[in-house]
Amino acid sequence: MSDLNKRSEYVFRKFETRVEDKKEGGKKLVLRGYPILFNTETEIYDFWCGTIRETILPTALDNTDLSDVYLLMGHNPDNLLARAGVNMRLEIDETGLFFEAELPNTQLARDTYNLVEAGILDGMSFGFRSGDEINESTLTRTITSIDELYEITITPFPAYKEASVVAKNKADGKNESESDKKLEDKIKELEDM
Repeated sequence: MSDLNKRSEYVFRKFETRVEDKKEGGKKLVLRGYPILFNTETEIYDFWCGTIRETILPTALDNTDLSDVYLLMGHNPDNLLARAGVNMRLEIDETGLFFEAELPNTQLARDTYNLVEAGILDGMSFGFRSGDEINESTLTRTITSIDELYEITITPFPAYKEASVVAKNKADGKNESESDKKLEDKIKELEDM
């Protein structure tokens, strides 16, 4: 397989927010959700093949080092919000890759959190490298292994639209879709562990 087939790629997801009281006063701004969902087909645009259908297998992260993954805004490394092992945790489960990040006290973090909380900004993406190739006869790709996960990113343009956003501090549960409820139930389950 040539190096040309190992391209860096970006995929989009949705996520949720949460506010917690800090012991020393003020609020902790917490974002969490699933930037990667397993066994969820979506349409992705590929420069060479056009629109393809892509699915990520549950084994795709088995050999992926998650110790140096960043949370960014808009895939921009200048818009850094969190880092694995510092103020963000990543966990693989049967649903996909779960993240939880306590945002720092920066203007970018506060602005990002407020946009998510208001439901204006609700998507996530991730940047990765994989050697899995597109089946050109079926225009499909199955991601069996993510060689490197660079970052997860907050974005208004998610490609994997099936992922849901849940803002835990919203006053009511009106207009909650079935996928929102499923994500909320999964997050509650993880909190109880």
